[in-house]
Amino acid sequence: MNEDFATFVHTFHAYGPRLGAALIAGIVIGIEGEIFRRAVGMRTTMLVMLGTTLFAVSSVVVAQTYGGDPSRIAAQIVTGIGFIGAGVILHEGDRVHGITTAATIYTTAAIGVTIGFGYIYTGVALSIVAALVLIVFRPVHRFLQNLEFINRYREREYRAEDRDIGASSVETTVRARRKSRV
Repeated sequence: MNEDFATFVHTFHAYGPRLGAALIAGIVIGIEGEIFRRAVGMRTTMLVMLGTTLFAVSSVVVAQTYGGDPSRIAAQIVTGIGFIGAGVILHEGDRVHGITTAATIYTTAAIGVTIGFGYIYTGVALSIVAALVLIVFRPVHRFLQNLEFINRYREREYRAEDRDIGASSVETTVRARRKSRV
């Protein structure tokens, strides 16, 4: 079935506010990334928000027109965004980078689905909460990272892990796995 112009106008009138709210919510979350020059900035959050909202709106329209369950597409969004989030996490030696970036993408997508299913005010409010978490807790995180007793605890834990992960424990694990297969 092809769409005529009258159907487009009706659909845009009915669902356009959701897409507009998605763009605003994407800007709200992405502004933190722009300010602090993060990998996920305004354009990325706006596109993730717009895309997930569009998928959610499309699933609602298709479910209303042809029947079916609109949550099936939302479930696939979760999987796809999880895949994208996993791609931005980097493991480098004993450090892991990009977890907050992945969480930002994941949260942005969840808010996009929320807006797409019609909870516009809730979605915009959640985007403000997400932006506040990113902005307000940055100094709190840095403060906690610089506390001396936390650094001493971390050093002690790393030394304990290095001692526990010796050749003998690896050999024991391999032997146990071989025995379990037999």
